[in-house]
Amino acid sequence: MRKPLALIVEDEPMIVVDIEASLKQAGFAVASEPSCVRARQILALVQPDVVILDVLLQDGVSSSVAEELVARNIPFVVYSATDIEDRGEAFKAGTFVEKPADDSVLVALASSMARHPTAGEHASIWLKPRQVGTM
Repeated sequence: MRKPLALIVEDEPMIVVDIEASLKQAGFAVASEPSCVRARQILALVQPDVVILDVLLQDGVSSSVAEELVARNIPFVVYSATDIEDRGEAFKAGTFVEKPADDSVLVALASSMARHPTAGEHASIWLKPRQVGTM
């Protein structure tokens, strides 16, 4: 049986390492790219089951990647500390998780989206990190 493929589009290496390890432990095959150009090149070759997408990358705002994901009906998580409000409509098709968040949140979302590809459609969830010391 084929492992589901997760593509991480993120330019911060330590974040990639953490997410990649958690996804692999959960049974995913994982690829990662640090830029919009490289992500679009990978997307031309493969159809990932889910994408973890940062908004701001080495070569700019990743709205073109989000637009391609929407056009190809690939579910995605927008994992960013950047507000997406004025960054493009395509981001709103993903599920937003604000950095920093526990990797288990990303793994749970990725697993759900990989099993149910339309899970992200019209169901954006805005998750904010827990405040330390609050209840």
